[in-house]
Amino acid sequence: MSIDDDSLYLYHLTLRAPSNFTSSVLGQFLGEKKSQEILVSSVSTLQLLRPNAETGKIEVVASQNTLGVIHKIEKIRIVGTQKDLAVVVGESGKVVFLEFDVDLHRFVPVLQEPYAKTGFGRVNPGEYLAVDPQSRCIFLGAIERNKLIFKVETDSQGKVELSSPLEAHSKHTLTLSVVALDTQFSNPVFAAIECDYSNYHSDGKVQFDADSSPLLLNYYELDQGLNHIVKKKSTNTIPSSATHLIPLPSHVGGVFVCCKNYIIYDNLHKNLERLYLPLPLRKDSEYTVVVSHVVHKLKKNNFFVLLQSSMGDLFKVTVEYNSDKELIEDIQIGYFDTIPVSSSLNILKSGFLFANVLNNDKLYYQFEKLGDDDENIQLKASPDISSIDEEDRSNRTFTVKALDNLALVEIFTSLSPITDAGIVESISSGTADSLQQMITASSHSHLKSLVHGIQTSTLVSSPLPIIPTGVLTTKLFADSRSDEYLVISSTVASRTLVLSIGEVVEEVENSQFVNDQPTLAVQQVGTSSVVQIYTNGIRHVKHTRTEDKEQSISRKITDWYPPAGITIVNASTHREQVIIALSNAEICYFEVDATDDQLIEYQDRVEMSNSITSIAICEETANKKNLFAVVGCSDETIQVLSLQPHNCLETLSLQALSANSTSLSMLQNDNTTMVHIGMDNGLYVRTSIEEISGNLSDTRIKYLGSKPVTLSVTKLPNGSKAILAISSRPWICYYNRSEFKVTPLLGVKILKGASFSSEDIGGEGIVALSDNNLIVFTIGKEDVEFDINQDVNIEKIRLRYTPRKLIIDDDGKSSKVNYIYALQSEYGTKSPFSPSNLNSEDDPESEIDQDYYDAFGYETEVDKWASCIQVVDFENSSIIQTVEFSSNESAISMAKLHFVSSGKGNMEHLIIGVTTDRKFLKNSVGKSYLFTFKIQKNTRKSNKKRLEYLHKTEIDCSPTVMIPFNGRLLVGMGKYLRLYDIGHRQLLRKSSTNIDYISSIVDLVHTGGERIAFGDSHSSIVFAKFDSAENRFVPFADDIMKRQITAVAALDYDTVIGGDKFGNVFVSRVPDSVSKKSDEDWSLLKVQESYLNASPSRTKNLCEFFLSDTPTSFTKGSMTIGGHDGIIYTGIQGTVGLLLPLSTKSEVQFINSLEQSLRQQMGFNLLGMDHLKFRSYYNPVKNVIDGDLIEKYYELSQSLKIKIARELNRTPKEVEKKISDLRNRSAF
Repeated sequence: MSIDDDSLYLYHLTLRAPSNFTSSVLGQFLGEKKSQEILVSSVSTLQLLRPNAETGKIEVVASQNTLGVIHKIEKIRIVGTQKDLAVVVGESGKVVFLEFDVDLHRFVPVLQEPYAKTGFGRVNPGEYLAVDPQSRCIFLGAIERNKLIFKVETDSQGKVELSSPLEAHSKHTLTLSVVALDTQFSNPVFAAIECDYSNYHSDGKVQFDADSSPLLLNYYELDQGLNHIVKKKSTNTIPSSATHLIPLPSHVGGVFVCCKNYIIYDNLHKNLERLYLPLPLRKDSEYTVVVSHVVHKLKKNNFFVLLQSSMGDLFKVTVEYNSDKELIEDIQIGYFDTIPVSSSLNILKSGFLFANVLNNDKLYYQFEKLGDDDENIQLKASPDISSIDEEDRSNRTFTVKALDNLALVEIFTSLSPITDAGIVESISSGTADSLQQMITASSHSHLKSLVHGIQTSTLVSSPLPIIPTGVLTTKLFADSRSDEYLVISSTVASRTLVLSIGEVVEEVENSQFVNDQPTLAVQQVGTSSVVQIYTNGIRHVKHTRTEDKEQSISRKITDWYPPAGITIVNASTHREQVIIALSNAEICYFEVDATDDQLIEYQDRVEMSNSITSIAICEETANKKNLFAVVGCSDETIQVLSLQPHNCLETLSLQALSANSTSLSMLQNDNTTMVHIGMDNGLYVRTSIEEISGNLSDTRIKYLGSKPVTLSVTKLPNGSKAILAISSRPWICYYNRSEFKVTPLLGVKILKGASFSSEDIGGEGIVALSDNNLIVFTIGKEDVEFDINQDVNIEKIRLRYTPRKLIIDDDGKSSKVNYIYALQSEYGTKSPFSPSNLNSEDDPESEIDQDYYDAFGYETEVDKWASCIQVVDFENSSIIQTVEFSSNESAISMAKLHFVSSGKGNMEHLIIGVTTDRKFLKNSVGKSYLFTFKIQKNTRKSNKKRLEYLHKTEIDCSPTVMIPFNGRLLVGMGKYLRLYDIGHRQLLRKSSTNIDYISSIVDLVHTGGERIAFGDSHSSIVFAKFDSAENRFVPFADDIMKRQITAVAALDYDTVIGGDKFGNVFVSRVPDSVSKKSDEDWSLLKVQESYLNASPSRTKNLCEFFLSDTPTSFTKGSMTIGGHDGIIYTGIQGTVGLLLPLSTKSEVQFINSLEQSLRQQMGFNLLGMDHLKFRSYYNPVKNVIDGDLIEKYYELSQSLKIKIARELNRTPKEVEKKISDLRNRSAF
């Protein structure tokens, strides 16, 4: 492939999958009888969640990127099987049946049946998906006209097949909702809410009235005998407010039609009269609208329905049915509880409720009771709808209450929606090597920070009487379950402190250890002995349990000493082997005698060519003894020595390093022994050792910090082995399935650490040294079960309203982030807070029950706004100041800058763009203002930053975006670009530019000098330069195509990256010739005539890629210590991703060839669509390589890995190493 010198190639990775779950389905996807799983789907990801009934927690079984767009999911169980299959429809135009493969740990396609062309349209079936409860057929419906029914069959071998689709088309019909009815053994029936628009002509003579025009309730029955679809209409129409259908169990039959303030029960097949059930009304609310439901079946044909309103209130519906008379005797509804509004609800047999909360964290509740004994008002159904209108409103009104029937047991964190984001250095690290932390304005009224790492829980912290330099733990007997000795060593004081581990930690007086020398290693060997290796020798202590009543322990001591004048500098131990390094560069090797636990020294010693800096053997092996030892020397090499009898201590292989190794560890995983190397330049190296030859291969490198790396073997809470690596901060290195991860540990700052096992702490922990303190901590949060898949820690700061924009203030004096300015606004919300007195420094004192509003939300009010600006002390996770605006004011934009003309040192100002009486559909605003605040520190109230109001400036357009521009304020408003400077009473307008061919400026970036780029809501990216002579901005280059921009960021002087609302990301660059003219021949360029009603020139489109999520922010930076800068983006649905520039042509060619090979070998994606078509959904993909597809290489069979690697003239290990290196450059 030909690569131009000025081309840009990006490598795309999804760091965090979208967390806006559009659907959730309860089923038995693992095939286990008593187990239930929850399958959730976002725009491109399937996640299988397994609730643990014992702990009440949710475990992520699998998370799978489909590399396609998912629209709807359902479940189906084929007759004669014990496992549910997932039914998925997406943009591929195929209906897909997926089975979860337990061995592969992911979903695999069982059937991919095409039914329409790719993409979504109003006449393409797939907008609605319903599955017959008896698994006989599936229903696919389009928004307009088209409907298909597939019969589900199996062939002679038991494979799933779909019949040819049966069509049920209805002209001039819009479908609003579809459900499958439970008809048991009768013909399958599907119910639909539809609108016949044949009477509403396009000439406008007859218009649809949303308040009075009726809708239709139609039934589609599959006649299995005739293989034909019969359309049946309900006898009566339904009101225009009908939006939701609820099918009832088969013995009752029929469907609930949920309308505004009441429910209609309709049953066409049993010819029962309609019943009307009034919905309870929340106090001070005008209406109740049902948005989600769940039907839960109990024993003996009993069931109940939980409904949820648009305000989150849950109502329980019960049906009294007389099976003898086949008659509904009564339907009752009552208030149950209030939880956040959810897109779907799932009730498990174990008594838990999963709430797929809309735009917030997903919640998991446990049923405390079913609400049968509640004293709430119970409303009953009536055959006469007029009785509902005549009923006294007070009889239907309820007051919300705290959770009574439900108890929250777990929160499943979600980032959706992300409206803005930025990257900062972690301020709580306490080290020079700060972790990169992403701050997002996400979810409902939250500021969330993401940092790569696993949280820790400190259990004990105690000062020590000596200055410690090392910590070790050991058992006394081979059959002991817990560690019994805690050994603290000090090279400064030349002492060893031995502590007992139990209910009380105290010093052991009779351990028989050498206490006046620092200890290098301690190990339980044989059946009942302990070896202490110290500077001047080895002490072997054999323990014997006495048979007296006190069951005391007798001890027998054996000592070994090195030659005179020689000391031990390093040691490594195993329960059957001990190897030590002496100060004269000799190595001594011992094995344990199985008869009496004594150490037997190998008769020969080996002398290394340089002094020894580290040594290691594997602490636990699959075989009884180690076959190899690894030695690090001061000549920046490590050597592999044989420990086998025929060539003991013979050097087998040697590997050069970039620095001296300070620590070595060996760990086995799946019959592969890995050598872990800590180096004094802060690098951590992992390499594998071949079991026969002892050669080292497949080396991986990662930078951990600025200090030398020390290693020790430890255990995770789930019992698996790991490496604790300590540099300027601690890291944990472990295998997660087949993937090796290196993850920071958060919340602790330690110098040394050792594995610690004790029943008193519930299993595995780590004992460590922090300064002069001894601390004991566990990996994972204290009250949360450890999940090995969760390696990103998320912290939340509660805000007042939905955040729209963030500005991160770095304080100008250090790299630590101290303050964040959060602009927040919500439409249709009635704020309970009083507007701030802008002329006073004191915040208004409002007696508000914040807990009440956190639980039940704010009251709604048409066309009202709730807006504020909050100053957040990010270091302390607190709100310093809140500026509340009036109910008709909406804050829409914000900028922080220093006005050059102010001449007051570093005085900064915060400018807020505000509109009044803003409405949607149709868009309109009253007046628009620019509020100017001075950012002050060390006020009379505190030494923290606060906002001091200066003045407000009225403007004639909505200020949609603002940025600093060379010491002035640049505001984008409609078609205008305006420059403002600071004044005493208001901002002073210095320049105004009208760009007539654009629609509305939505984003602005300053690329450097006098040049800017702005994004338009319809015309994509425009580059412009400020002409100081004419005092206006002159556009000189446009994008080559029209786009609806959502986010823009500058990459360099000529290049910007942008995203549009359809999920595309692109990179545009001003051509070199045009850029040169703009700098050197501006007087000629600015007078050139426009081309095609736009700028005279066009930008070059460098990159094009489809993300499947709408980008909301782009930030240059890295998420790792010492990483390369990439472009980190966020999506509205909670996506966090990375676009990494590839550095060399050879790298581009290799990765591009690998991507093409994977496309050919893997074929269609999980949804049945070609990968190239998916990433080229709107525009052909250009110069972006999909790392999500590249990392599918890990999932391939070994034979397929070898085949692809051979095509690339590589080995599979080399390919995997390259894939791993690309991710570790900027991400985790």
